[in-house]
Amino acid sequence: MKIQHKIVVIPLAVMLLVISTTVLIIELYLESHLLDINKKELNVLAEASLESVRTLEKAEAANDTEILRSFQRLAENFSHAGDFRVTYIDANGKVLGDSDLSFDQLNHLENHADRPEIIQAMESGTGSSERFSSTLNIGMLYVAARSNESHYTDDTSHIAHPLVARISRSQATVQGTIHEMRETLVLTGVLSLAAVLALGMLGARTLNRTVQNEQQLLEKRVQDRTTEISILQTFGGLLNACSTLDEASEVLNNVIPKLLPELKGGISIIKSSRNRLDSIAHWGGDWPGAERFAPGECWALRKGHQHFSTEHGIQTTCNHWLEKPDDNQQTLCIPLLAQGETIGVLHFVMPVDIDMENAQGLWNALAEQIGLTLANIQLRDSLREQAIRDPLTGLFNRRYMLEALDQAHSRAERTKSDIAVMMIDLDHFKMFNDNFGHDAGDHVLKAVAQVLKDSIRQEDIACRFGGEEFCIVCPTTSAEQAQQIAERIRKAISVLELTMNKMALGKVTSSIGIAAYPVHAETMEYTIKAADEALYLAKQNGRDRIELAQVAAIGHFEELEEETRPELEEIL
Repeated sequence: MKIQHKIVVIPLAVMLLVISTTVLIIELYLESHLLDINKKELNVLAEASLESVRTLEKAEAANDTEILRSFQRLAENFSHAGDFRVTYIDANGKVLGDSDLSFDQLNHLENHADRPEIIQAMESGTGSSERFSSTLNIGMLYVAARSNESHYTDDTSHIAHPLVARISRSQATVQGTIHEMRETLVLTGVLSLAAVLALGMLGARTLNRTVQNEQQLLEKRVQDRTTEISILQTFGGLLNACSTLDEASEVLNNVIPKLLPELKGGISIIKSSRNRLDSIAHWGGDWPGAERFAPGECWALRKGHQHFSTEHGIQTTCNHWLEKPDDNQQTLCIPLLAQGETIGVLHFVMPVDIDMENAQGLWNALAEQIGLTLANIQLRDSLREQAIRDPLTGLFNRRYMLEALDQAHSRAERTKSDIAVMMIDLDHFKMFNDNFGHDAGDHVLKAVAQVLKDSIRQEDIACRFGGEEFCIVCPTTSAEQAQQIAERIRKAISVLELTMNKMALGKVTSSIGIAAYPVHAETMEYTIKAADEALYLAKQNGRDRIELAQVAAIGHFEELEEETRPELEEIL
């Protein structure tokens, strides 16, 4: 089939399908909608008929027969107002009056207590149902309403209260309305098909005129696309070779402006804490966005997909833009994803009339490549983090602490400041392992590690020195300041409520030894030893206490007698 024929045939087929589907949907909707309207109207009539019952005079109700005749007359009079049937029923299901039956026929009617609408009305005040009426030989809609108070209440009445007024109407009216609407829709569909046929023929004539122009545009797009693919391949190779965020930022600043010269852009990555994004690169001129912002300030992160500041005439600009775009500009934020996790956001500021079709493919490809590269860099950083942290407690390990201590020592020598070292050991820790098992011991170590993280300052370094022993390095901290920090830690550990699997593990206490450089030792190695000796002294003096190293210990650790060391080890 030629393209000219397809232009005519395909729209006709689609239009026919749409019209058929529309007729079916509208018919179903109208049937449901008209049914709801009928129910509401009949419910109002039922409640109004109950109000009419109040007009019956109790004084005229000499006996039950007269009462029943009064109900029958009321039903007949009320039904004259429209094309509906009125029935009054007492609480026992007995029919008191029916507008479509004679008074003599009432005695031969079966009990109505089992009718669905009557049961619903007795329970909730109103009820409705649809069914075929064997009496009238037609489909009917029934709506019932229960009275809120009793009528004709006296000692001799045999009418059970409360009363129910039921209004019913034939469904033939609804079907007739639907049939008329169906005919209207079919006529409209035929006219629409004729219009589509005419437009299709007109389109087929103009198609040949535009083929040559489209072919030229296509050739130019292929050429541009080939150039873009070459740049993207080079870009991907450079990014894969980057080992740090700074190197990746330099590549981004050099390559992306060549691909999207009309756009300003930037990249922000999410910190490991997941509560902040930091800008690592931006290009194209002065950057109008914030260098740091919370994830909730970006609509793209909140929606989980790209966000334009102006979509469908609705302007919603992210709060991290410090300068709002003018009428001729719009912003775009694209989440950077890798392995199902959001690691950052790619930002653009662009003209409103940009060639969206061409640019969208570029920035989507860039977002995918950048996301993978940043994820790889973060993975390498994560592996390095695992190499310097204790896997159980999350504190730094001993190797990292010694490296950090050397750096702190160099700064202390330049600034002539102190460095405090605290050695912390948990008292009777072996008891937890012996009494509750090693899992309980690990649980205690994790709890204590969390106390240390919460108690130290940002510049302090806490590490697991070995076993149940911890070490804290406090740069630019005197021995007196370290004592205050240590006391805060000791108290926080002593009040820990240790439970595991709903089993109480008891309390844990700690002994802390403190030494400061250069007050207590000439080198950092001796400072650690001085803090270790102070820890042994705290153990010897009764545990759950803090001991400060002696100044006399400077330079004499290597002279400690070997025979005294086993005694100190026994204290632990």
